[in-house]
Amino acid sequence: MLNLIDMLSLLNIIAFLNHSKASIPMASVNVQVKKHVAAIHTSGVLSLLERKMVNVLLLNAYDALLTRRTHKLPIKHLCAMLGWDESNNTERLQDVLRKLASTPVEFNMMEDGKEVWRVMSMLSYGEIKEGLCTYRYDEYLAERLYDPEIYATINIGIQRRFEGSYALTLYENCVRYKSVGSTGWWELERFKKIIGATALMYDEFKYLKRNVIVKPIDEINRISDIHIEPEFQKQGRKVTAVRFLITENPQHTLLKPVIQDDHAAIRESEIFKRLLEHGIGERLAILWVLQDQDRAQKVVEYVEAKALKKQVKGSTAGYIRTLYESDAVVGKSIFETKKEQETKIKKTEEQQKVNKKRQTELESEFIRERTNQAVNSLTLEEKRSYAELYIKEAGAEQSKSYQTKNAEFKDSLERIQFSGWLRKHLAPKIKPSEYKAWLAEKGHVGIDSVSKISPK
Repeated sequence: MLNLIDMLSLLNIIAFLNHSKASIPMASVNVQVKKHVAAIHTSGVLSLLERKMVNVLLLNAYDALLTRRTHKLPIKHLCAMLGWDESNNTERLQDVLRKLASTPVEFNMMEDGKEVWRVMSMLSYGEIKEGLCTYRYDEYLAERLYDPEIYATINIGIQRRFEGSYALTLYENCVRYKSVGSTGWWELERFKKIIGATALMYDEFKYLKRNVIVKPIDEINRISDIHIEPEFQKQGRKVTAVRFLITENPQHTLLKPVIQDDHAAIRESEIFKRLLEHGIGERLAILWVLQDQDRAQKVVEYVEAKALKKQVKGSTAGYIRTLYESDAVVGKSIFETKKEQETKIKKTEEQQKVNKKRQTELESEFIRERTNQAVNSLTLEEKRSYAELYIKEAGAEQSKSYQTKNAEFKDSLERIQFSGWLRKHLAPKIKPSEYKAWLAEKGHVGIDSVSKISPK
């Protein structure tokens, strides 16, 4: 398990594989443990924020890369680890995830003497919902990212301090050579690909040196835990290769207080404080919150409920750790049970409102259909009788256009008023037995008289 202030660099892993071309053991993941890597590379240039996001997401997922496809990280913690204050700017986070999901990683492998080409995106899935960032890696890529032989450790606290993309990229590609003191010689074209300096202006060495070497080195030496110096190899007057000498940064001790504040947002969370109250260590508590905050919350609430009933033998810290690390199914707390009941009642009430509205609509449809039948079945004499009754109630002023011969009103307004009056008088009383038969005839199975039909 990785130290919490250390992280894996996905881009650094890719760079290692791309340029080592060595036989790389794959940490017991499958039969490809003895295969040779021919070439691995990414397409597209990533911004500083995008590179930071790659590293933070990989750190969060690393311990479960081989056992879990979907990983989650609270957005407020993600932004804290990125050193980014715009936690409410979900559109920007969406843009970053969209870029990572559209950045391909290509593999050219030699298997059984034949070249095999594979391609996949850096992230296969991304989601931002209800304060959580959810994401996935392709299974093939996840297996290769888990290889402990090829990762480099990057300090999140240091990463947060970087302001330049080239500086962070150069740092990522130098820190893994810290133990040997040098990167070795990189031909300039290879160096530009590693750093992502693909602009045409960098074909001229003076611009490459100024923007991609000197300025990034100044930033690295000022804020990071390593100190680097460049050396150049020439053919005649032309610079053809570069290497970087790497030593410990003497200012490293001054940076540690900042580094240790990586997880300030987590330390302020309620669940972190509750874990500490039970005696869980700080680093372990941070790790649990990063890995699965919801599970940590459920375990703590479950153990606290048990402790109140005097059902915990020994320390609550030991019980909490056993439950969390064993992946045991944790029972629901009193709070959760009450909340679920309230939610269930609310859903039931909402469904009842929907049912009542639907029932009212069906009753209206039933009455309308039966009324239409009654109106259409009237004989001429019956219609005259209703018309005469309407004229007595409405008055002669409202029935000047009435024609006795066909029992019709010539004026459209008078005709509409009479039609409404007639339909109201002919509307039937709803009988439950007839209504249920009508529902069945119409195919409305399972709908009953929930509104308790009364005679109309």
